[in-house]
Amino acid sequence: MRYWRLLSLSCVGLSVCLWTLLSERDPEVTTEIVTGSARVVTETPHQIKAQSAAVMPAEPEHCSAITRAHKHQLDDWVLLLQNEQLEQHWAQQTHRLPPCLRDIAHDYMAYKQALTQVDTNLTMHERFEALQTLQGLYFSAEVIAAWFESENRWHAQTLARWQILSDKTLSEQTRTELIGAHISQLPQTERQTIEATQTLITLKHSWHNMDYNQLSARYGDAAAQRLMQVRHNQSSWTQRVSEYKQRRSELLEKGASDDALASLTQTLFTQNERKRLSVILSQAH
Repeated sequence: MRYWRLLSLSCVGLSVCLWTLLSERDPEVTTEIVTGSARVVTETPHQIKAQSAAVMPAEPEHCSAITRAHKHQLDDWVLLLQNEQLEQHWAQQTHRLPPCLRDIAHDYMAYKQALTQVDTNLTMHERFEALQTLQGLYFSAEVIAAWFESENRWHAQTLARWQILSDKTLSEQTRTELIGAHISQLPQTERQTIEATQTLITLKHSWHNMDYNQLSARYGDAAAQRLMQVRHNQSSWTQRVSEYKQRRSELLEKGASDDALASLTQTLFTQNERKRLSVILSQAH
């Protein structure tokens, strides 16, 4: 089980990094590849909506050096266009960017478009290679270092863990030891991210079988109280649904009216729970 939890962690880590939405970004770990059908970015002349008064902060005509903050500005610009439904006409909206970012905006949008065309059936290693290849096609080494260094490092480390865990020639104990050694040499922030994810995975799979004292010792009193309340609510819900199905079946056999069935539902469930119940009943048919 420990092996599979570690494998889940590694796969989840890279999947989240590689397949997050294009409009999202994180100061530490940002990635660009998305799944699903491609959104085609066109430059067809079209009557543009009245332009918003929002304009990106003014900057000198030439950027002294490309930084990650510049990518954040471009991401904010893309998000603004999405909110105004102008993303397909981005080429007519570059005047809203600082002058020094207008040229690179064309490369950035072409890069984002290329990412949507990446085959979703590639292996983890192939996806990482495709990501790096596209970065090299559209950006200089300076831009890649400023914009993608942290996420590329994260991807490489996640891939290394995945390769260890997928090596069938190693025993489970050896894989566990190698993964532990790999994680121990990571920067503190990255170790904390992995450990936090591992904690969530452990919690998801084990909290139902832990008593209050065990939960409190591992996650704290406040979390233990919330988890115990969730467990109580789930148990109550399961019991009431079971009771409802049995009593409803008995009423139907007796030819009960719709009013009698509705009364039973109102007796056992709140208004919000009745909506949830209707979904469960529809799935059962």
